Amino acid sequence: MIKAAVFDLDHTLFDRYATIRKIINIIDIEASPFDTDVPKNKIADIFEYCDRHFVHLGWDRMYDEFSSRGILKQEIKKENFFRTHIRPLYMTAAEPFPFTKSVLKELKNMGLKVGLITNGPHELQYKKLELLGITELFDEIIVGGDTPYPKPDTRIFEDMAKRMNLTPDEMLYIGDNPENDIEPSRKVGYIPVWIKTTGTWVFPQIEKPELQAETVAAIPEIIEKLRERDK
Repeated sequence: MIKAAVFDLDHTLFDRYATIRKIINIIDIEASPFDTDVPKNKIADIFEYCDRHFVHLGWDRMYDEFSSRGILKQEIKKENFFRTHIRPLYMTAAEPFPFTKSVLKELKNMGLKVGLITNGPHELQYKKLELLGITELFDEIIVGGDTPYPKPDTRIFEDMAKRMNLTPDEMLYIGDNPENDIEPSRKVGYIPVWIKTTGTWVFPQIEKPELQAETVAAIPEIIEKLRERDK
């Protein structure tokens, strides 16, 4: 019987594409890493494209793509690109999917525990949760930057199961990243659900899970079907 739903944050509960466009529209380009001669709409288009296709490969790969497409100022270097230039941008705005809050509340009403496992620095990830207005909707939150074992280390998933006093086979893990979300949660014994937000599966060596959904809006229905199957 499924007793808990544990989520990833970015691209799962947090609409990165809408957030990217909001950030680019409100930031001061003069103070940003982006070339001041490039129109904001073009920066947003390229940023979204790169995020969709390369985000699972890391920020060094993202930097290479940004640079090759000519949207960065010449003085911007790869070293500490995310920490110095991108992290501050993601602390200015965050957009949830329109169904994020309602799904989390519905799961709670169904009697499930709701958790979050997200990589990243403590300050950044909690700022996102604050901007999204969803911090209080979780029973447990683990931020990778607060532990010595961020995703894809399986210990972070084991830790969540212990905190919830459940066995992993009673838990779903819902995320978009094959390497950080699907494979390690499956190894621990969770039932993984791939959220196809980016639409790209760039790890052919990793088996796709049985359960897949376009968005987390489908999670309550998936859980109801699993419960019916387990009766």
